[in-house]
Amino acid sequence: MSTYQFTADDADIVLRTIRCEVPREFRVHKTILSIVSPVFKDMFNIPQPASSAVPTETTIPVIDVDDTPEDLENFLHMIYPFGFPTAPTLDAISRVLVILDKYQVQGASMRPLRSLLVSPEFLKNDPVRVYSIACSWKLKEEADLAAPYTTSRDILAHIREEDVRRMTSMEYHRILILGRDRRSKGQNHIRNVPVVCNGCHNHKKFYAAFRQRLSEDFSVDHNTFYDRGTCVLRCFEIAMEIEEEVGATGCGAGRYSHLGMFIHCLADRLSGQ
Repeated sequence: MSTYQFTADDADIVLRTIRCEVPREFRVHKTILSIVSPVFKDMFNIPQPASSAVPTETTIPVIDVDDTPEDLENFLHMIYPFGFPTAPTLDAISRVLVILDKYQVQGASMRPLRSLLVSPEFLKNDPVRVYSIACSWKLKEEADLAAPYTTSRDILAHIREEDVRRMTSMEYHRILILGRDRRSKGQNHIRNVPVVCNGCHNHKKFYAAFRQRLSEDFSVDHNTFYDRGTCVLRCFEIAMEIEEEVGATGCGAGRYSHLGMFIHCLADRLSGQ
């Protein structure tokens, strides 16, 4: 995070925000803004109205911009680039994308923001929002990266109206199909993960009931099973419940090692699919 305040003594232009009760001024440099933004380049070529202030050697032009101080500050930090002045949020990133588009900023200047959009934290906590933002701004690489992560959510239960509005019908259909396919594969893994020993009656009875309970839990809350660590813990919890209901997991001292192998194999398949 950057603490730069845009108060440079060598600045040659002031951007003043007017979408606030108390306007805030940012002392910046024409050359930097002109390189990244054709809008600013054209703006600086327009003769500015004479200032009412008494001219001095340190007087520099002031341009009013219709942006909030927070959004303009974030925008300028990305342009210079210093990074966000505070911990970024998806809302802040979305608003800066609006300003980047407003000032027609393209190319390498957008790369830091695009990287932030698909940071691991956002992909884990709100992949549908990341995907929808990427789709709305035609960021194909970021949308392709975020799409598989959306399968860790129940799309119909968690998607917001604003997210739907950002997508085309094809983009929305894409993540619905991805989620359906992943759930189908998950059920196949639960049915088909091999058991080391099929010796005794209790063993077969246990694993039949265990697979059934896993399948039911997966149908209700499949997200739990996509994180490997959480999946292992939940599987052992279910196994202990089933063991109390139907008897031992198998015969001999090796029954728990067999169970562990089964659970870890299942967790690997579910988290890695």
